[in-house]
Amino acid sequence: MLEKFFNGDDRNDRDNNDIILRNRETLIRDRMAAQGISEEEATRLVLSEEELAVGRREVSAGEVSIGKHVETERVRENVTLRHDEVEIERRPITDAYAAAGASGAIIEGDREIRIPLTAEEAVVEKRVVPTEEIVVRKRSVAENETVEADLRHERADIHREGEALRADTLESDSLLDRDRTNY
Repeated sequence: MLEKFFNGDDRNDRDNNDIILRNRETLIRDRMAAQGISEEEATRLVLSEEELAVGRREVSAGEVSIGKHVETERVRENVTLRHDEVEIERRPITDAYAAAGASGAIIEGDREIRIPLTAEEAVVEKRVVPTEEIVVRKRSVAENETVEADLRHERADIHREGEALRADTLESDSLLDRDRTNY
């Protein structure tokens, strides 16, 4: 389980635990030798305890997706347009106009008058105009979190019978209890 939690990178912890275990075994052998007990005569009971190893790992917390789409809107705008119109008026010739010298030769050929006319028409042009910019930034935020766990540990229950046995093992039991905090 710890290998999953630390991605298999707990080699230093294993090395440290091996050193502590060897030191502990050496201490126990020295105490047994001091009391005259060989390893073959000793019956062993191994006690274990759980330690809390809190680490971190990166997990996916979702994602932010920002896109854009096109909406179409029908708009109407009124525009005033100008144009030229021709007004043609026909008047009869009177004697006063003819007396003023408006008489001409009888038909001299085709004669034409041209008057240019103008009109305005609506020109629709669409332009792309930037209106807004969206800026997206990602930042890391650190938060403290309290982790709670129940840890189990084994303790030895020692039941003694007789005074001689109690006096022999009392000192070594207290040494083991005192040294347990070192392991």
